[in-house]
Amino acid sequence: MKKNILLIAVLLSHIVLYSQQQIKYQEPPKVIKDLVIAPEVPSISLSPAKDRYAVLHYTNIPTIDDMAMEEYRLAGVRILAATNSQRFRTKIHKLAIYNIPGMKNSDAEGEVKGFPADVNIVSTVWSPDGSKIAVLVEEKDGIKLWIADPATLEARMLSKRSLNLFFGLRMCIWSPDSKNITAAFVPLNRGDKPQLVNYEIVPVIQESDGVNNPTETYQDLLKDKYSEMLFEYFATSEIGIISADNGEISTSWKKGIYSKISYSPDGQYILSQRIHAPYSYVVPYTFFPTSTAVFAINTGKIMPIYEKSLVETDFINKNSTSPHPREYGWRADKPSTLYWIEPLDGGNGRLQTDYRDRIMLSEYPFNKSEELLRTEFRYREIIWGDDNNAFVIMYDYATRMRKCIRISVAEKKICGEIYSLSNENLYEDMGRIVTTSNLYGQGVALSYDKYRTIFFSGNGYSPDGALPFIDSYNMKTGKTTRLWRSENPYYERPVEFIDMSKGLFIAQRESNYENPNYFLRNLKKDKIEQITFFKNPYESMKWVTKEQIEYTRKDGVKLGGTLYLPAGYKKSDGPLPLLIWAYPAEYKSKEAAQQRSDAPNQFIRYTRTSAILYVAAGYAVLNNAAFPIIGEGGTEPNDTYVEQLVNNASAAIDKVVSMGVADRNRIAVSGHSYGAFMTANLLANCDLFAAGIARSGAYNRTLTPFGFQNEMRTLWEAPQVYLEMSPFMKADKLKTPLLLIHGMADNNTGTFPIQSERLYAALKGNGGKVRLVLLPYESHGYYGKESILHQAWETYNWLEKYVKNKK
Repeated sequence: MKKNILLIAVLLSHIVLYSQQQIKYQEPPKVIKDLVIAPEVPSISLSPAKDRYAVLHYTNIPTIDDMAMEEYRLAGVRILAATNSQRFRTKIHKLAIYNIPGMKNSDAEGEVKGFPADVNIVSTVWSPDGSKIAVLVEEKDGIKLWIADPATLEARMLSKRSLNLFFGLRMCIWSPDSKNITAAFVPLNRGDKPQLVNYEIVPVIQESDGVNNPTETYQDLLKDKYSEMLFEYFATSEIGIISADNGEISTSWKKGIYSKISYSPDGQYILSQRIHAPYSYVVPYTFFPTSTAVFAINTGKIMPIYEKSLVETDFINKNSTSPHPREYGWRADKPSTLYWIEPLDGGNGRLQTDYRDRIMLSEYPFNKSEELLRTEFRYREIIWGDDNNAFVIMYDYATRMRKCIRISVAEKKICGEIYSLSNENLYEDMGRIVTTSNLYGQGVALSYDKYRTIFFSGNGYSPDGALPFIDSYNMKTGKTTRLWRSENPYYERPVEFIDMSKGLFIAQRESNYENPNYFLRNLKKDKIEQITFFKNPYESMKWVTKEQIEYTRKDGVKLGGTLYLPAGYKKSDGPLPLLIWAYPAEYKSKEAAQQRSDAPNQFIRYTRTSAILYVAAGYAVLNNAAFPIIGEGGTEPNDTYVEQLVNNASAAIDKVVSMGVADRNRIAVSGHSYGAFMTANLLANCDLFAAGIARSGAYNRTLTPFGFQNEMRTLWEAPQVYLEMSPFMKADKLKTPLLLIHGMADNNTGTFPIQSERLYAALKGNGGKVRLVLLPYESHGYYGKESILHQAWETYNWLEKYVKNKK
């Protein structure tokens, strides 16, 4: 009753937009409902000691009552008032621990006991030595810290004090020696939260100083003095170091708004970042003034590193970054050396310059710094190794080029280029450098021969689809040797590397008809052993057929998608109604756009909001249909967005119709976010479809004037592009039935719920067939049980009415 009253109240608030027809949540047919609520497959987590692994069993879907918990939206963060933490969509209800076969470390195997009944675990983190697991348990009044002992399979609460997870799980970390945990706690005796009457109501004033200050369309921002007070109340924490043995807490820092903490590899220092006023009403907390400092654990000395001022400018360019030093962290292969990145172009990626960034280093007492290296492109990542081997990855969006270079830290020079390739060229992608834990418990590049050889692992995209691999790379010759590759009929990918000197790793393995499980592989002995035996959650759909199809659009670009047909279907049964699901992608070359990124051997996952669900109701589904938008040379992809969009759709439809599996007159198109934008554009610019379903989209690009998706030009630089790409501007031409679904609490940049509300009003005013469904408490994606079942019901009914039974 409580849920229905709440839903009625929310829906009535939007009655100005449409006449309400339903006042209760609905459910789709059982065959679809069973797929929506099927249990999530467990996952594993390998101990840093690499001798045991934990199996994490997940809880059921949260209910609307869970979603309706009191929540504040402050400076770009959504915080639950009851727990002083961000909302965790996925929780663990059971934790079990097992030995790696052949590496028996304990007689104890199985479920960890000691947790309360119906426990909600939001995170598990192994200690660096693998002897303990920190477990964060959500209770009604906060997140509490527990410890699980893998040797005894027993868990115990470590402290009754509530953690402050305003800034997420990064605020609870192990010390390198595995003896302590440093965490942000809710301050003792902080009192009740501020009340609206606690401050004088005054005008809210903002002013521009005449300097260009473009920003994205951020949401959940501070808006007045009261929201500032709430931000300080919930974000302020007390940093404490808690003993993993007896739970004693020592606090040496004063209270503050700490947004980051990290141990030096030797455990002697803690790097922290603390936010302070003045705040902003136009950008989230990441732009606020921040004090970066190092805290010496033994002496309590605080060593200032950098004071960042408030920044309200956000360069609208994919090559841009903060004008301030960024990404402060510890060098993984040294006891206590800081590194950070400084922009050499002021953070403005539009400026022409020889170097974008430089990497800086500083050692104790952190009062001097030195330049390590300047990067040609924008810095993306550094993987440490030793004094003579570190690997820097950089990227240039304008050219789509990505580079990886090897550097000598000791000599401060570039030693060679590992690769230089287009980020769009999937077939030549070398993957990621494999890392391992060093003597400090920090992640470094894996090598067994003093960096004469390193390892890469990647998706292995190819003309045959994704076939994950492991390669060795000879640093002297630059030669790559393939050590292992997934083989048909399986899709198998490495998830944990145990000992590559012995060729020992854990892989997740699946096929079209076998659900994912974990296997231990030994390349030297050419052996494979299954270590988990999770059941198929979709047993009733076992014989659904899946086929990768290829076709060509009229300009010669080769496209493809994955076609799903109902179990038992034969072409002699006649053509089926078809649902096409897609998400446009932008490219700078036709060659890149034609490369395959699918995994044909993967198990069919009926995720809770997937388009594939409707194959259970007798529909053919073309999932992840390729919708490339190409702009070669000086042409930007979006200059011909609509034309290419329609050509993509036309080619896909011609293919499935020619196969005899789809009825040309009964085809729907659907997508989420940018895919929803695509859906509305297709219906506004062609008559190929019987209906459309658009979820959580943006439809009026004048409401995102400083760029959107990968469009770097502003509205004022390319007004015709913005107008031509906005289906809102063509509402008078959009007559195909369109179902609009949107989360009422959508906080994704650019996709405010008003986007769907305004398109609905425009279509209704122009006589369009349209239905607007607003889901209470849901954000950009949908998580509540009632919500995802209701959106499935809405989608099913829309397809039945306007596609399968089209008149």
